[in-house]
Amino acid sequence: MKVDRIKANGVHYTPLELATFLAEAVAERLSAGTNAIDVLDPACGGGALLFAFSQALPPRLRKRVILSGYETDGDALRQATGLLAKAGVADVVLEQRDFLSIEGIDVGRRPEQLSLFDDFDSAALRRFDAVIANPPYVRTQVLGAAAAQELARRFGLTGRVDLYHAFTKAIANVLKPGGILGLLTSNRFLTVKSGESLRHLLRTEFHLEAVYDLGDTKLFAAAVLPAIVVARKQRTCDAPCEFDRIYEYRPNGESAAPAHRYPAVLDAFRDRSVKGLVQTDAGTFKIERGVLAATDNDEAWSLSTADYQEWLKRLEARRKHSFDDVANIRVGIKTTADEVFIRDDWESLPSKFQPEAALLRPLLTHIETERWVPAVPKRSVLYTHAVENGRRVAIGLKDYPRARAYLESHKERLSRRGYVVEAGRQWYEIWVPQNPADWRSPKIVSPDIAEEPRFCFDPSGAIVNGDCYWMTLRPGFEPDWLLLLLAVANSSFVTRYYDIAFHNKLYAGRRRFMTQYIKKFPLPDIDCPIARRIIQLVGERVARKVPDHVRETEIDRLVWESFGLVKETGG
Repeated sequence: MKVDRIKANGVHYTPLELATFLAEAVAERLSAGTNAIDVLDPACGGGALLFAFSQALPPRLRKRVILSGYETDGDALRQATGLLAKAGVADVVLEQRDFLSIEGIDVGRRPEQLSLFDDFDSAALRRFDAVIANPPYVRTQVLGAAAAQELARRFGLTGRVDLYHAFTKAIANVLKPGGILGLLTSNRFLTVKSGESLRHLLRTEFHLEAVYDLGDTKLFAAAVLPAIVVARKQRTCDAPCEFDRIYEYRPNGESAAPAHRYPAVLDAFRDRSVKGLVQTDAGTFKIERGVLAATDNDEAWSLSTADYQEWLKRLEARRKHSFDDVANIRVGIKTTADEVFIRDDWESLPSKFQPEAALLRPLLTHIETERWVPAVPKRSVLYTHAVENGRRVAIGLKDYPRARAYLESHKERLSRRGYVVEAGRQWYEIWVPQNPADWRSPKIVSPDIAEEPRFCFDPSGAIVNGDCYWMTLRPGFEPDWLLLLLAVANSSFVTRYYDIAFHNKLYAGRRRFMTQYIKKFPLPDIDCPIARRIIQLVGERVARKVPDHVRETEIDRLVWESFGLVKETGG
């Protein structure tokens, strides 16, 4: 399948310093032998990765290296040709071609397993000693459904398909046994649910040797937080995988002096003797070093240390439930036409276009979700759903003439959402409306992205926007559970738990508070005296509706104590 145009939407060429770091990590693990050393970059761009790899080798090995690259962009390939002419290697083989279009690239068979009746392009039969790659990163929405389904079929992918998943599968098919993969990609795959297929592939097809989470170091000009995986094409090995990460240090009121000074971020990261706070020309960063904690069910990958393991062990001894045991957790509504459904000026419309008040519902967004108690919503949503006989249905427009007039004035825009009609829905429906009956229940709401937890208690029946998540109690759980959930969710304890177990951070220390993480937050025994005291204090706090530092501090301390832990301080 040709992906020339698709690739152009997802390419981020590798900066020199990052290319050098990756090349060094691959070169130091290469089993050189005595024969030619075949090295591939399947999306080589201007040749930075291949050139960096050649320079990472000593001259005696460099002379045995054959550098191969595929690239669809002719201008980039000409740039690579000029750069690699200076590499000092045995040969350079570059081809203007889509790597994924090579016949047989999706077949994980070795040459000796092929019969005379296998009609494969000879290029597909080549196997490489090392592959160093920064494959294009294009998500399903950009690929389109047909292209994503074809990639999934060819490469045996499941779930949400990204172009770099297919590249990684194809790379696994062309590496020699014992060959080294150096993969540079977005660090999202480490922790998000859509990364499960890639985590599974890397865990089952390779022995993982090192994972480097380069976090918010701004090493890419694009808004991509990079990660590097170094792995060997070998399935049986018990050796642990190194896991190092580096993120900007954000003290949050604590003061801690960096112990080391380096001119550049990667200079600090290379020095394996260094961890903790480091000062660089780009700012202060925190380096953590440990091993990969990868589970057999391919859940989020995390960094593990002896201290983290002991901390989690003590927590688990006091965990009674997880949030998922007690609460239904889901994302807010997604209209896919916010400019039509959501406004703060409904009253300014001509009277014939002002929807009936029964359909205009207050909308909580990330702006209103303050800690403990939400702010008053500024906008309302035209909510076109109701419950009949226990089932969600679209409202009948004949019953709401003004809403009908308003919606029909936007029918051309709404009808362009073909996926709504194709799903058997009315053209004026909200794409993800959730269950209308659930909005009446008291709930906890939090923004998807926040630097610190911002969970609030909302009994008003307001609707929650898609930039937030919300939870209501499962049947059979008493209302006090909601107050205990709120206390744990807003605590510095849960921030620490999140950073150890998930650590999905964006720029400026912002965390993703998504269902897949929230549902795993721990809960103590609700009947223990500490939990009862927490519930009392939280009830008082949300009733006051104004900041209360004394109560909030005491709640936070008691949450730590309920898990048999003491609040940590410092960097």
